[in-house]
Amino acid sequence: MKKQSLVVLSVIACLALAFFFIAKAATTKTVKNAIIEKIDHDAKTLEAVKSGTTYVVNASSAKIRKGSSGSKSLKYSKVKKGDVINIEGSFDDEDVTATKIRDLSYYNKRTATFYGVIDSLTESTKTFKIDTLDRDKQTVAVLDSTDIEDKDGHNIEFSDLKEDDKVLVRGAWNDSKNTITKTKWVNVLDDDDYDDLDSLLPI
Repeated sequence: MKKQSLVVLSVIACLALAFFFIAKAATTKTVKNAIIEKIDHDAKTLEAVKSGTTYVVNASSAKIRKGSSGSKSLKYSKVKKGDVINIEGSFDDEDVTATKIRDLSYYNKRTATFYGVIDSLTESTKTFKIDTLDRDKQTVAVLDSTDIEDKDGHNIEFSDLKEDDKVLVRGAWNDSKNTITKTKWVNVLDDDDYDDLDSLLPI
């Protein structure tokens, strides 16, 4: 009877260990709209922030693509600090082995997504300028159809935007003129979640 009990306890212990390691195992998923904080082009690694979490990414085996869809490839050396990316791969908490990275700040069909901090606003033309980490200032033109949301996901008006707001914007990018037009949406980010990016912005 005692031997049977020991066997049962051993089986239970093994099952518990198995469940523990399964729970700790890396999971395959996608994180969207993360912002590159640091990048090492030689080592093919980067750190990207999303909602206060910093992901440490090994991109050595990852396919790099332009835009949110399609198969247009991009050299890793072209990916910049401050670019908005989707990361696909194996996640072990914040450590990521990427299989695919989509750089949304390189336009696909002329559409791109940018991260920046609002530098100035012009109410009469419904435009504002954003400071970006590695792509100079960009001028964003807002339409009546542009969806503007605050950090809680509530719809707001152009007049509710203010200087120093951290934002994601998506629209038609002209890289020679540094303009974003036909703007689809503007999302205001939680300052605290992206506070570390402030020190990287040009003075």
